Amino acid sequence: MEDIIIFNLSLYNVLLYFIIYAFIGWCIEVAYAAIMTGKFVNRGFLNGPVCPIYGFGVVILIEATTTIKNNLALTFIVSIIVTSCIEFATGFILEKLFNHRWWDYSHRVFNLKGYICLRFSLIWGIASVFVVKVIHTLVSNVTKLIPELLGNIILGSIIILLIIDIISAVETVLEFNVRLKKIDEISAKIKDSSDVLAKEISKNTIEFKRKYDENSIEFKRKHEDELTSIKRKYENEIYELKQNYNNLVARKNILHRRLIKAFPNIRSNKYFEALEQLKKNAIGR
Repeated sequence: MEDIIIFNLSLYNVLLYFIIYAFIGWCIEVAYAAIMTGKFVNRGFLNGPVCPIYGFGVVILIEATTTIKNNLALTFIVSIIVTSCIEFATGFILEKLFNHRWWDYSHRVFNLKGYICLRFSLIWGIASVFVVKVIHTLVSNVTKLIPELLGNIILGSIIILLIIDIISAVETVLEFNVRLKKIDEISAKIKDSSDVLAKEISKNTIEFKRKYDENSIEFKRKHEDELTSIKRKYENEIYELKQNYNNLVARKNILHRRLIKAFPNIRSNKYFEALEQLKKNAIGR
């Protein structure tokens, strides 16, 4: 991989830097979550200790700032542009693929479609300058100490694990969506059954009042039996639906729970109420 050059970096270095910064990014996300929540949260889309968005971001930054890194102001501007574009593209693509808004800055001033906002773009810009000017020099020097054969073996092993993790994460989200769909469908059926029961009770009550005024004792008895039968039918149906609904919401799934905790502000475009119920159950809100 050393002989394959991508712009100014070899393929070996691209992959090595990607893995290193994806791991460092995960550490940053975990540390930030620990500060904000007071507990460990496995952040990121994947299950393993990597956040690929950081890996992609830093590798692109290293390439983009190769000829300008001695110009602090220009490096800062380019860093803001690069990181903002990556965050926007990642948020947009993930939403279109899985119908979920994974993070949302709509409540912050100077945001763009809720995917990025000025505050975090500036923070990423400052952090990126620090990475380019300080951190990457250290990382580059350390990686040069790794023998090429050992480096290739480590990279090959990690990439295989990363591919498996990506497949697993995608399957988890797809299963998560199926679960949300079922919860949403049962919720709709509960509402429909409740509406039908309410209409039947209303219709029979009106009819009962009319016949009651005519003093039809026979009708009163018949009406009471019919109404009791209708109520029992729909109440049993609603009870079973609610049981299925509660079981689906309460069902323990470690990967679904991790996903919700990793993205506590996640919002579904199709199954909003169902996702909110799962979030309450997972986070305890």
